[in-house]
Amino acid sequence: MSSLKPSLLLGNLILLFTLIVSACAPATTVTSTATPVPPTVSSSETPPSVHTSPIELTFWNYWDGKNGETIQALIDEYNTSHPEVKIKNVFIGWDELLPKLQTAVAGGNKPDIAAVDLVWMPKLAKTGAIVPLNDYIRASKVNLDDFYPSQLAVDRYDDQIFGMPVSTNNLELFYNKDLFKAAGLDPNMPPKTWDELFQIAKQCANPARGIVGMELYTEPGEGLTWQFQVYLWQSGGEFLSKDLNSAAFNSPAGEKALRFWVDLIKEGGYQISSWGLFGQGKSCMVMDGSWMVGIWAESAPFDWGTALMPYPTDGQPATNMGGEHVIIFHTDEVRQKAAWDFVNWLTSTETQVKWDMATGFMPIRDTVASSPEYLLWLEKTEPRLKPFVEGQKYAHNRPPVPNYPEISDAFSREIERALIGEVSVKDALQTAETAVNALLQK
Repeated sequence: MSSLKPSLLLGNLILLFTLIVSACAPATTVTSTATPVPPTVSSSETPPSVHTSPIELTFWNYWDGKNGETIQALIDEYNTSHPEVKIKNVFIGWDELLPKLQTAVAGGNKPDIAAVDLVWMPKLAKTGAIVPLNDYIRASKVNLDDFYPSQLAVDRYDDQIFGMPVSTNNLELFYNKDLFKAAGLDPNMPPKTWDELFQIAKQCANPARGIVGMELYTEPGEGLTWQFQVYLWQSGGEFLSKDLNSAAFNSPAGEKALRFWVDLIKEGGYQISSWGLFGQGKSCMVMDGSWMVGIWAESAPFDWGTALMPYPTDGQPATNMGGEHVIIFHTDEVRQKAAWDFVNWLTSTETQVKWDMATGFMPIRDTVASSPEYLLWLEKTEPRLKPFVEGQKYAHNRPPVPNYPEISDAFSREIERALIGEVSVKDALQTAETAVNALLQK
C-alpha cells in the first residue's frame, strides 16, 4: 500500500525459497482468454546510426533489497543482449524519488526512465514531461488486452497512455491457525462472507490474553483509506464519482462498510490499537498485502494461512492494489526509442514471469498469471500466494487524481472519529465528503 507506503513496503520482502516482495490476477482457477503477446520489437533491429558508442539511459527507481538485486540482474541481462544500449540503474529512496523527479522536471536534469508509485502517475502526467506511449505501443504491437484494465487505467489521461505497469500487489486475508484452534475454530475454514468474518472475529478474540479477532487499520493516513476502500468496493460503492470531481463514498454502500468496522469494534471483534498485532501473534485475522507473505514466512512463530478477502453476501469480491508503473521522459527521438525498447522488454510476459518469481510481485498481465512456468513455481514455492494471484482480477485502483494523498489524509481523519466513537457513522461520512470535495475543487 503505496500511508503504509505500499510501494515502499514492497521493497522490503524476503520470501520463502527465494521469494521476496517489496510497495493490490487470475490463478490456477482462471483460464487465460488473452491472445499470445507478440514478440518484443527490439531496438537492436534498428540500431541508431548516429551513435558510435552505446546509448546510456538512466533508470530511476526505489527498489531495494531483493527487488533491487533482481532489477539489476534484469538490467544486466538486457544490456548484454542489447549492446547498443546501456541502462544505468539508479536507486533513490521512496520518499525522495517524487521530489527529485519534480525538481528534475523543473531543472531539466531528468532521467530517461523511472519506475514510480502508481498514485504519482496523475501528478507526473500533468507535468508534460512524460512521453505518451500510444505510437510506440502500436508500432510494437503490444497486446494491451493482456494487461488488467485496472492497471492500465492508472496510465490513461486524455486518450493517451503515459506509463506501463511493471509491478503490482494487493490485499487479502491472513489468519492465524493456532489461534483458530485455541478458539475451537476449524483452522482450515477461513471466513468467506462478512457475517462469517464478524462471528469468527468475536469468537476468536481473547481480551484477557490481549488477542483481537480481526485487526483493522485505524490510524489516520493512507493506511486507513487504503484498507477501508476494499470494504467500500465490496459493498458496491465508489470512492469518487466517475468524473473524479466529487466524493462518492457518502452513500448506502459507504455507510454499510463503515458501520461494519464500527460494529466490529463495539462487539469486541477488535480493540483500537497500533498496527502490527497479527505479526506478533495477537490477532486472529488481518487484511494485509501480498508482500507480507515473505515476511511472515520467515518471522511468524505460528501457523498461518491466506484466503480471498471475505465480502458481503449481497456484495462482490474486491481488493486494493499498489505497485509501480514505468515512464519515459522527453529527450530526443533516438533516446526515447531506446528507452521504449527497454520498457517494452521489461513489461513483456517473458521478463515479467522472471520478475514475479524472483520478487513475489503479483502478475500485471494475464499471460503471466496463466503461465505454466509461473503456476508451477507458485505451487512449489509458496502456495499461500495463490489468493493474491487470484484476487488480482478483482483489484481496484485508487482514484487517479493529482492530490490523492491530501484527499486520503482528509478522508481518514474523519473516518477515524467514527471508529473511536467521537461521531456517528453518518456524520463522519458527511464531514469527510465535505473535506474531500473542497480538495477536489481546488
